[in-house]
Amino acid sequence: MSIDAGRLAEAKAAFEQAAKTAQAAGDISQHYWAVLGQGDVAIAEGALPAALDAYRAGLTIAEQMAKSDPGNAGWQRDLSAAQNKIGDVLVAQGNLLAALNAYRAGLAIAERLARSAPGNTGWQRDLAVSQEKIGDVLVDRGDLPAALDAYRAGLAIRERLAKSDPGNTGWQRDLAVGHGKVGSILARQGEAKRGKDAFSEGRAIIERLRALSRDNATLPKDLAWFDAQLARISE
Repeated sequence: MSIDAGRLAEAKAAFEQAAKTAQAAGDISQHYWAVLGQGDVAIAEGALPAALDAYRAGLTIAEQMAKSDPGNAGWQRDLSAAQNKIGDVLVAQGNLLAALNAYRAGLAIAERLARSAPGNTGWQRDLAVSQEKIGDVLVDRGDLPAALDAYRAGLAIRERLAKSDPGNTGWQRDLAVGHGKVGSILARQGEAKRGKDAFSEGRAIIERLRALSRDNATLPKDLAWFDAQLARISE
């Protein structure tokens, strides 16, 4: 909460103290979250090397937790989360290959968890997020066919989640974003018709959401983005 309010020094001190207290008490789980919190503060401060150090320290703790109890799905998920956070920093630093490796390590864990409990929607969403992170890096690396495969894998999950609970506006927006990512690749590959169809599907979802929530400040921006993509592809 201190991070959200911009009180970075306060948040940093709180997480550092929490990490010390948890470590002294042998509370590995709390130690993990406190260390990741330090990384989040470093991100907010723009200190990427410090954030990377913190997230890697968190990964080491998560590995210890996962190794001590391989059947603990929560700790496996923590391990995947640490890999994703490391990947995010590496992307920001321009180290795309290392970021891709981190994201793929996180994806492997997310896949195992999703297979173990197909009805766990949180784990299914984690899997979609991992696919999209990988797709984003592949786009930056210029590998559009592989990026499209990753985006489509994520979109398939988004579609299942949205269908399972049509009233979940977060999942509906996720689905729209997924269509947008696929459309972007198709447009760049010269497949104008299919790209336009993907953008139109995403836009239609956002339009429906906006009609239900006129006070949502994000949806008009989403709508403007889709309109811009459709205008560009029609030029």
